[in-house]
Amino acid sequence: MKKEIKVVAIVLVALIVFLSGFGLGAKNGIKITISGDLALNGGAADVGATQAPTQAPTQAPTQAPTQAPTDAPTDAPSGGDDTTAPTKAPSGDSKIPSTKAEIAEAYNKAINGTKQYKGSVKMHKESTIAIQITDCPGGETVKKIVQPVVDKFAGTSTKDIEYNNGVSADGTAEFYRAITPAGRDSKLTEAGIANATCVAEGDGYKMTITIVAEKSTFDGTNTVNPVNHEAVMDPLNLATLDVSPLTITAADMNYPGATIEATVDGEGRLTSHVIKMPLDGSGTGSVKFPPISATIGLAGSLDDTFTYTYA
Repeated sequence: MKKEIKVVAIVLVALIVFLSGFGLGAKNGIKITISGDLALNGGAADVGATQAPTQAPTQAPTQAPTQAPTDAPTDAPSGGDDTTAPTKAPSGDSKIPSTKAEIAEAYNKAINGTKQYKGSVKMHKESTIAIQITDCPGGETVKKIVQPVVDKFAGTSTKDIEYNNGVSADGTAEFYRAITPAGRDSKLTEAGIANATCVAEGDGYKMTITIVAEKSTFDGTNTVNPVNHEAVMDPLNLATLDVSPLTITAADMNYPGATIEATVDGEGRLTSHVIKMPLDGSGTGSVKFPPISATIGLAGSLDDTFTYTYA
């Protein structure tokens, strides 16, 4: 998701430079307000994963959070580069988890166990980035010219990688990093779940989880991350959005509650994983040169879905 999150900042810089050509300058430098809804879905969206984006912007963290919440469980398997990792993921549970506590434990066990899988596994990933300008100085005339610039960053892509002993054939990708952000252990807690269900599917079960609503703020120096989202995925790291010459000076983001779908087989292995992380908010930025003032509204989504096939 790091690349996708960076996209919005890059797009803003492109728009700033472009708009300067339309005489939208100001004497006192630039003040840019990021407005509109930013819907970042780290899982396959209900409607966007298989069609070309026509909707809105997304961002994905330019770097993985450096640590998980301090109140999260610490007994989940660590790393993913452990050479003593089993050749199979842990066996499935004898019963379907039902309470929030049981589902949190089952989810962590499935994710953290699967990422240490050392057998042969094929991963299929589908990603869709959609970005749309909702507010642009100069009206529709300028918008029609600027939109193609934004569209260059949007689209649908797929990736297929086969891993053996935790590494891709060309040695450039590690399986455990595909499971959780930067390979961190999942540390979902009961307190971090707004609601959750689990139903039987095949010889295993499917968990559907909604994370509690949270907020993230950036004051120009410090970022307060949504800790429960950070425990299981990459939230938007507001401190890393700067792309020279643009500087983000403040931002506020709302996380209404990401949803996770995880299907586990009878051996406790993850077979599919979908994360949908909507967010909305606003931010301000500054640039000294060229001296431009503009308000640009953006909306969008990032949709990812993963499926895993074991030999």
